Amino acid sequence: MKIYENLTFKTNNLEEILILLKKKKTQKINIFYSFKAILWQGPLMVKSIEEKIKDHNINFIVESKTDVGLTLALIEIGIKQISISKKLDKKILDKIKSIAKKKEVNILFTEKFKKIQ
Repeated sequence: MKIYENLTFKTNNLEEILILLKKKKTQKINIFYSFKAILWQGPLMVKSIEEKIKDHNINFIVESKTDVGLTLALIEIGIKQISISKKLDKKILDKIKSIAKKKEVNILFTEKFKKIQ
C-alpha cells in the first residue's frame, strides 16, 4: 500500500497539524494522531479535527494500538483511517476488519509505517 511509504508525522493537536500543512503544502504526508491524545481528548474531538483538515493533501490516521473498544468507537463515529497493532488476536482483528469494511473505514497497521516522526 502506498500510504505506508508517505512521510509520517505523529501529532496530538490541531495546531501542530496546521503548522505541518503550511510546511508541506505540495507533499503527500500522513498525520498520525497519537493514541495518548485520543485517550484524553476522546473520539468526538478527533472526528472534529479530521473534518477540519479533510480537504488537504494528507492522510489523517488515528492510532488505537490494541484498544478494541476505542477502535470500535472510532469506526462508529466514522473516522476514515485507523491504525491498529498487529498484536491483536486474529479473530478479533478479523471482526474489526469486517465491521470497518461495512462502515467504509480503512484499517492500517502501525508496525508497517516505515518512519514516524
